[in-house]
Amino acid sequence: MEITNFASILTAMEKVRWGFIGAGYIAKLALYPALLNSSDGEIYAVGSKDVERGKSLSPSGLVYTDYDELLADPKVEAIYISLPNSLHIEWSIKAMRAGKHVLCEKPAAMNVAQLKEAIAVANETGLIFMEASWNRWHPRTIRLKEIVDSGLIGDVKDIRSAFTYDGLDLGNIRAIHELGGGGLYDLGPYSVAAPIWLMDFAPVSNIATEVKWHPGGCDETVTTSFDIGGAHAKALTSMNTPNKLYFDVVGTKGRVSLTGNDAFNSHNKASTLEIEIGGKVTVENFAACDPYQLMADSMSRRIRGGQGWLMPHSDSIAFAQVFDRAFEVMGRP
Repeated sequence: MEITNFASILTAMEKVRWGFIGAGYIAKLALYPALLNSSDGEIYAVGSKDVERGKSLSPSGLVYTDYDELLADPKVEAIYISLPNSLHIEWSIKAMRAGKHVLCEKPAAMNVAQLKEAIAVANETGLIFMEASWNRWHPRTIRLKEIVDSGLIGDVKDIRSAFTYDGLDLGNIRAIHELGGGGLYDLGPYSVAAPIWLMDFAPVSNIATEVKWHPGGCDETVTTSFDIGGAHAKALTSMNTPNKLYFDVVGTKGRVSLTGNDAFNSHNKASTLEIEIGGKVTVENFAACDPYQLMADSMSRRIRGGQGWLMPHSDSIAFAQVFDRAFEVMGRP
């Protein structure tokens, strides 16, 4: 038997070499364990201003204190960006200009204009640029969409979602306006985005907000309401409310809910979904999984020319358009 493409076969089997730009809490919680357990990708190097923190996330011990040096390393194939929100687009574009695929933490940009700039670079270079909306890969999330699309609960009329936490100190970067802080940027990609993808990106209208401002100048707690596809959605985001996570969808024939107070952050734990039709409640159970790894593995496989779902740029644009409008309505400076 003659093997004519042995080199390409080896390349396809080789793990994608990832570089991290940023070595903070999210990187440690999210993509670090995901890639440690992956058969499709691996952490090759970390870019961090703090060497010791960088080493804690770099299995090889390779740390660059200069992000540009990380991007110049020819062995790095993909970049994961978990910097403060205001720096996401700058480094996403720099990474793509350096020939690297990019997985960028949410929100990928501070506004639609920035986002479109990065997407233009991705289209020009042919590289993957994706916003890390990891909960979209969770089997329970996928199942909820299947139930709604099947018509089991009838026409969707009311959607309620929330993602809140408390105990955020004034100095946390999530609360610093100049760094892109605020509850809508931080948590909106979950609870505000959910009704949008659930309703197949139908036109959004009648956006209204109720906001409580953080002392640092950003939005601390926001209720965002809007109409979409014949349904009314009401989404809560807060950095100063005890943990509350739900996603409830009510239709003309019944309802479906992500139960367990973990609607958008179920991570390595079993989870449940509840369906109610005609007063009869059915509970579906889902095994523990790591949606961060499912996301990263999908991207790694696509980099190698294999199969894997990637969240489209159009999804990110749709979310950013609603955020832009919500900020305009609330009068965020």
